[in-house]
Amino acid sequence: MDENLDRALEVDVIAASLRMDRQEAGDLLEFLAQKLEQSLPQNTTVTRGGWFLSKERPVQEITVRFDDYHYQIVRERNGSLSAKVMKLVRGVVLKTTAIPIDQWIDEVAQQLAQLAAHSAQARSALNKFVIG
Repeated sequence: MDENLDRALEVDVIAASLRMDRQEAGDLLEFLAQKLEQSLPQNTTVTRGGWFLSKERPVQEITVRFDDYHYQIVRERNGSLSAKVMKLVRGVVLKTTAIPIDQWIDEVAQQLAQLAAHSAQARSALNKFVIG
């Protein structure tokens, strides 16, 4: 029971960290790209837009890969954000579902906590993600 409580608390802390920083950081995608690239570079792909020689290269899309699920958040042409989760079986996407941004944050936080529970390297990456 103690382990379940610790795990639930861990997921809540990660999600709260994302939400708090989301409100403070003017741009959610830039914040997430920075955090995820630093903490889980092997699981994260960030696509940036902008002109070829432009100084500013804003984040257009982030994909975070876990074993059976890939989570993607995209900046649409009108500036709004859309999020989706893709269910994979043997490396093939079987189902793609659009989800609200808050649900995306919660599910990514749960996946990060599960990853950290199975690997010391992932636990270190998670600490970087939450603490900075």
